[in-house]
Amino acid sequence: MKLIVLTLPFMFLISIGSPAQVPPFKIGDRVTFIGDSITHGGGYHPNIYLYYATRFPSHPFFTYNCGISGDTAHGTNKRFEMDIAVHKPNVATIMLGMNDAWAWCFDKNGPPQNLVEGPKTAFKTYTNAMEQLATALKELDCRLIFITPSIYDQTAELERYNAFGKNDLLGKFSEHLKSIAPKFDATIIDFHERMNKVNAKLQAEDPSATVVGPDRVHPGPAGHFVMSYAFLKAQGLPSVVSSIKFDMKKLYSVEQENCSIGVIIEKAGLFFTCLEKALPFPVAQDQRQALDWVPFQQELNQQTFRVTNLAEGTYQLSIDDMVVGQYDAAILARGINLAENEKTPQYQQALTVRQVLNKKLAITAKLRSIMHARHTMLNKIKPQPNLDDPEALKTALMAHVEKSKGESWYGYIKSQAEAFLEHFPNEEALRAEEEKLMQEIWTINKPQTHQWTLRPIQKEC
Repeated sequence: MKLIVLTLPFMFLISIGSPAQVPPFKIGDRVTFIGDSITHGGGYHPNIYLYYATRFPSHPFFTYNCGISGDTAHGTNKRFEMDIAVHKPNVATIMLGMNDAWAWCFDKNGPPQNLVEGPKTAFKTYTNAMEQLATALKELDCRLIFITPSIYDQTAELERYNAFGKNDLLGKFSEHLKSIAPKFDATIIDFHERMNKVNAKLQAEDPSATVVGPDRVHPGPAGHFVMSYAFLKAQGLPSVVSSIKFDMKKLYSVEQENCSIGVIIEKAGLFFTCLEKALPFPVAQDQRQALDWVPFQQELNQQTFRVTNLAEGTYQLSIDDMVVGQYDAAILARGINLAENEKTPQYQQALTVRQVLNKKLAITAKLRSIMHARHTMLNKIKPQPNLDDPEALKTALMAHVEKSKGESWYGYIKSQAEAFLEHFPNEEALRAEEEKLMQEIWTINKPQTHQWTLRPIQKEC
């Protein structure tokens, strides 16, 4: 993948102004993220869950990945009962469309009528299926969040074949979702518009740059991070992890937000205890390119520490006797954002939360392989193999897979079939483990009281 890393002079940040508000998730919600491969294997919804787990540590709810690679809105309706309704959701997000905008419609070497009639048929098929899906979810008494499709990159200069026009059709899908949202009392989160804007900025500097991958379809970690940012901003979620401001001339009138300051002692510096009500969001290394594209740290991840009226000089900040940084008095007067500091115990605790989430995602991946094989392979085998006969099931499934030998997707579906055969016997145990790990996330994420020390660094004679 050729993605550019912009240096500071070329950095751009696209903020979301004042979008229509999408109600935040509530305690106890059961949220299904419905979609295709971009949801199946993607990172936007785990980022959202991690944000909530670190920002609102006493706000437990549950999320379920209901994405399947290669699926369409029509296909999603077919798996509705066994893959979506089974979770008893009260909130559902829906991001479909990439596979509904059929690539053959834009093949310049195909029959000319395909270029005209294909997109019309695809649009009608998609919109009908989406309304059917929304109706079924409303019958479950679900609150709906329509997510406009992520982009197909038809503008980047890439080696991959370009189905030019596909992204335009995705744009029409997006506009349709906006038009039917009131009918279903649904809210909208616009990934499509936001990603198009980021992409245009990238390609103004480098025509081969893309917010998605070299296949023009699948965003990498940075692209998914942009999507997460758009989602969280649409929900109107706060920027503040915590905010602490000391004025050394008025030591005991500290300003604090989303935290509780305890003991304060001045001994040629500053010592205090603090219990914050949130943890910083730990941005992973492979996501950090997105911080040049969207102002996530500024707008959603502010753990501010500020001290004014300090004597001139350099100061060492320690938390729980761990040195986390050295700062000039002028910098401390302006304020520092500790959410970016990996050395703090708060950041390290957030990393522990991420580690448990990653364990949960590994379990989820096995469950998605089970459902992928059931929905896209087993349903096509006639007669249906007996799920209680492992050998017959293996023979039928692998015979089906071998029909695709030589095709570009052969390796992928073979791996999914093998994963199904390995994990299907343990499906119920895997579901129980997934639930257990979600519970664990909401246990280990509780902030702790820490001791902060700010000391002047003595100059050597």
